[in-house]
Amino acid sequence: MENPKENNIPYTLSHILIIFAMLAILIVSNLYIMIPLLGNVATTFSISTSEASLSISVFSFFYACGLIFFGPLSERFGLKETICTGLFVLIILMAAGFFMTNFSTLLLLRALQGFWAASFAPVSFIYVLNVLNIEHRGIAIGVINTGFLSAGVIGQLLSSSVNIVYGWQSIFLTLAILYSFLLIYSLNKLPRPRKQKQSRSIPTLLRTIISIPFRQDLKRLYFITFTTLLAFVAYYTALENFFSTNTDATPSTTLMVRGFGLIGLIITIYSTKIGTRFGYENTILFGLTLKLIGLLFSGTINVYLIAFGSIVFVAGVAIIIPSLIQLIGYKGGHDRSLTISMYSFILLLGASFGSGITVFSSYFIQLFTLATLLFGSFIIILIEKSGSNIKKT
Repeated sequence: MENPKENNIPYTLSHILIIFAMLAILIVSNLYIMIPLLGNVATTFSISTSEASLSISVFSFFYACGLIFFGPLSERFGLKETICTGLFVLIILMAAGFFMTNFSTLLLLRALQGFWAASFAPVSFIYVLNVLNIEHRGIAIGVINTGFLSAGVIGQLLSSSVNIVYGWQSIFLTLAILYSFLLIYSLNKLPRPRKQKQSRSIPTLLRTIISIPFRQDLKRLYFITFTTLLAFVAYYTALENFFSTNTDATPSTTLMVRGFGLIGLIITIYSTKIGTRFGYENTILFGLTLKLIGLLFSGTINVYLIAFGSIVFVAGVAIIIPSLIQLIGYKGGHDRSLTISMYSFILLLGASFGSGITVFSSYFIQLFTLATLLFGSFIIILIEKSGSNIKKT
């Protein structure tokens, strides 16, 4: 990879930060926009809520697959070209979603949307490393990560609001319009870096990527990675089911609880400092503890305690992800970029299973299942930490 200063590509940092922040939020929001709409989708197509949740799982699975594909492709096709082409195709696919009248066709469309939405996330990090000066990389990566995390809450707020005013299918048209503005902005303000030379072929890269999850030093971390967004999606899916069956809950109440979750993202600002100060394994343990506490508060029937629980739960997710990236990147060594790519794949693969929590009809059983899963992750990171301490001694 070339040094950015050798590339000598002029850029305006504010434009890049705005473009990448908005794309991170609005593209990744696609993973979450259907969570508040499951009841509407079920009613429209005369199916069960569990069947409707396939619209989340299908998108998440193909999004995860796309993360593996677009990373290697972008350095041959071009970084800006990949981002803008993916955005253009996504605009068409999102607009088409507004006109869907058949659930099977909607699932096919969600699969295509998921695959092409993945053209941004891996390429954005490669772009930052190729274009920005070293002193600007930290803030850019921080902005992108914050956008990814906030998308989980903002996506639900956006789709809920659009659904209340215009109907659930209008969320697709809304996103298509927003993507169109960002595409025009990107074409005009995003610098085009030179294409990079690869020392390894794509088949070689793919073989290496496939072997990475089986590395002894990464297995445990990848399990925790798998459960991170799985628990996040499952948690909000469980909340949606709870409020949809609670006759006292109004749409504004549901929006309030989701909105409160954004407060938990504030801890993202301090996550790197916390990880450096106390150790990344300890930070992950702290994050898992926060998530378990959040589930405990969410197990009440008091809406204010549930709102507080959502803040604590989201804070746990926000503090875990940066520490996981640091640990996996460090252990990746020379294959760091590939281990991070696999991290992205496994993270989103987990998200695709999150909506499966609907197989349990009881809200409290759903929360108990999540708590059991998170406790398992807690034990695993304790084992990982113990192994690290033994190696140090």
